[in-house]
Amino acid sequence: MKADVFVGRETELADVSALLERVRHVTLTGPAGAGKSCVARRLARTLEPRFPDGVHIVELSEAPGDLDSLAETFADAIGVRRRPGVPALRALVDELVTRRTLLVLDTCDRVVGVTGILVGLLLRSVEGLRVLATSRQRLGLPGEHLYPIGGLPDADAVSLIGTLTGGLIGGPDAAEHCGRLDNLPLAIRLAVAGGGPGILDGLVTLDGRPLSTAGLAAFDGRMASPDELAAAFESRTDPSAGRGTHGEGHDAEPHRPPSTPRRHSSMRVALGWSHELCTPPERLLWARASVFAGTFDIEAAEEVCAGGVLAAKDILDGLLGLLDKSVLVREEGENGVRYRLLNTVREFGLVWLDRLGETEEVQRRHRDHFLALSARAEMSWQGRQLEWYRRLVLECGNMRGAIEYCYSRPQEYRRGLDLVGNLWFLWACCGMQAPGDDLLQRGLDLDRTVSPERVKALWVHAWVSIQRGDLERAERILTECAAEDANGYATAYVSQFQAHLAVVRGDVGEALRLIKHARVRHRSTGNVFPGFLPTYTVVATAMMLAGHHDQAVSILREGRELCESCGDYWTLIRLDLLLGQAEHLLGNTASAAESARDSLRGGRLFGDTISLMEALEVFVVIAESSADDIFAATMFGASRAAWKNAGVPPSRSPMIASLIRTSELRLRGRLGRAEFDRLEERGGSISLRDAVEHAIRGDLS
Repeated sequence: MKADVFVGRETELADVSALLERVRHVTLTGPAGAGKSCVARRLARTLEPRFPDGVHIVELSEAPGDLDSLAETFADAIGVRRRPGVPALRALVDELVTRRTLLVLDTCDRVVGVTGILVGLLLRSVEGLRVLATSRQRLGLPGEHLYPIGGLPDADAVSLIGTLTGGLIGGPDAAEHCGRLDNLPLAIRLAVAGGGPGILDGLVTLDGRPLSTAGLAAFDGRMASPDELAAAFESRTDPSAGRGTHGEGHDAEPHRPPSTPRRHSSMRVALGWSHELCTPPERLLWARASVFAGTFDIEAAEEVCAGGVLAAKDILDGLLGLLDKSVLVREEGENGVRYRLLNTVREFGLVWLDRLGETEEVQRRHRDHFLALSARAEMSWQGRQLEWYRRLVLECGNMRGAIEYCYSRPQEYRRGLDLVGNLWFLWACCGMQAPGDDLLQRGLDLDRTVSPERVKALWVHAWVSIQRGDLERAERILTECAAEDANGYATAYVSQFQAHLAVVRGDVGEALRLIKHARVRHRSTGNVFPGFLPTYTVVATAMMLAGHHDQAVSILREGRELCESCGDYWTLIRLDLLLGQAEHLLGNTASAAESARDSLRGGRLFGDTISLMEALEVFVVIAESSADDIFAATMFGASRAAWKNAGVPPSRSPMIASLIRTSELRLRGRLGRAEFDRLEERGGSISLRDAVEHAIRGDLS
C-alpha cells in the first residue's frame, strides 16, 4: 500500500491559504482521522514562498505541559540559537521578532491550554508571525479563526481507496463503504492496510472480482494471518483492547502503514485521544448519545441521556464540550439545531456504553422518547403536516432504531407495533411505502395476538399495500382486519379502503356504497383525517368513471375547501391530481395543467413519490391532447422509468390508466415508432426530481 497519499482537499487548501493572508492565527479542527495534520503539512510546503524566513513544523503530540518546557520544544524545532542564562521564551521571541515566519503547530490536543498561552505571547511580540495549528478543540485565543476539516467528498474518498490499492478497487459500492467510515482518510487507510473483514465487504476489483482481504494483504507486500485480519477489524474502534482507563492504547500495531504516527495506528487509538480530552461527564454523555442513529436534538438528549450523575441541566454544557472537542457535529436547519456522532465515533461510544452496563437502560429510554414523539406527531398531524414531516424525516434512523429495539424483545413486540402504527402518515403519505411495508409486515408477523395496536397496524398496512399496487394483498389484510376488529374501531377504515379497491376495479356502485358507509362513520367519530377528507378522492373518481365529470369537479372543489380550512395539505395533493384529470376530461386544458402543477408542488413538499409519478402521467395526457408531442413522449419515458425504479406497479385508477394508454397510442402514431422510442429513452434518463421540475415549468429546458 502507498504510504504517503494525499487526495483532494483543494477547497480546504485554497480557503486556508487565503485565510492566512488576512488573519494571523488559524486552527484546523475536526474529528479523529479527518486528516488535519496532512492538510497542515501540505499547506506548509505550498506556503513556503510566502514566508521567506521559514515555515517551521512543531510536532506537539508528545510535548510537555508546562510553559517553559513547551517554549524549549518550540525553540528546538525552529533551531533557535540558545545563549546561556536566556530563557527559551525570550530567545524564541528574539529569534523571530524580525522575521516573517509561519509556525505549523501539529496536534495541540494534549497541551491545548498551555499552547494557547504560548501562541498568544508570541503573536503579541512578533508582528510577522503567522500560526497554523491542528487540534480537535480550539486554543481559545482572541483572533483565533477555526477552520473545520471533515470527511472527504464521496468522489475523493473513492479516489483515495483506488490510489491506496494501486487501482484495484472499483465499482459503484465503493462510496457506500467509504461512507460507513465517514469518508475519513485515516479510517480508509487503516481499513485497506488491515484488510479487516466487514469493512470492505462487497468491494470489487476493476475486473469485477470480489476484493478479498488476503488480496489486500498480499498487495501490501505481506500475508496477514486470518487472526491478524480479524483483530484489525475488531480493534478499529474497540476501546477495550489494550486500553487504559482514559482510552490510550499500548497494543501491538501489526497493520500500521509505514510512517504513520502511533496515535494513528488504529481508529481505536485515534478516538482514544479524543476520549482523553473529555471530562468524565462528557465521556458519559458520549457513550449515552451513541444510542442515537443519525441526528438528535437537545430535547431528545435530555430525555435519553440524563440520569444518575449526569443531570438534565448539564446536558447542554456536555454537548457544547463535545462539540468543542470535535466529537459531535452540529447541524443547523429549518428545524433548529441538531447534533450527530460520526459512525466511527458512535461505534466507539457504543462499546463504552456496553462496558458501563447501561446499554439496555439507555436503549429503553430511547424507545420511550421516540414512541412518545410518534404519538404526539400523530395527534397533531392534521394542521401541522409539513412541520411534522420535516421533523420526522430527520428522525427516521432513530424511529427505526426504536422499532428494532422492540422487535428484538418479545415483551416489547406490541409497543413496536404501536410505534409503527403511529407513523402511518410517513408510510402512506410521504414516499416511505417500502420501509413502512416491511416494518408493518414484520410487526404483524411477530405479534399475532388480537389487540387495538394490531388492528390499527392492519388497516395501515392495507393502505400502504394499495399505495404499492398490491391490491390482492390489501384485500386479504382488510378481511383479516375486519375479523379481528371486535369493537368496530376500524370499521370505517375497512369500508374506506375496500371502496378504494372497488373503484380501482371499476365497480362504481360498490365503491359508492362502501364509501358512503365510511363517510357516515368518520363523521360520527369526528375523524377528519385520515378518515373523512380522503374519502373525497373515492367519490370523485367514481363520478369520473360514471361519466359525471362536472359533478366530480364540484366534489373535488368542495373537498379542497375543507382541506384548506383543516390544514390537510396532503389530501390536497390527491384532490388536485384528480382535479387535473376531471378538468382535462371537460376540455379545460389550462385549468387541468394548473391543478396538476399544484399536485406536483405539494407532492414535492412531502416527498410523496406515488403522487408525483401519477401527476407526471396526467401531464403526459394533457401535453398529448395539446399536440405537444415531444414533451409528452419525453415525460412518458420519465414517468415509466420512475415507476420501474420505485419497484412497484402503477397504482393508478382505471380512468388515468385508460387515458395514458390512449395517449401512448396516439403519440406512437403521430411520431412514428423510432422517434417515440428515442424520446421515451431520453425521458427514461431523467430523474424523477428533474422530470417534476420540467413538468412544473412546462418545458424541457
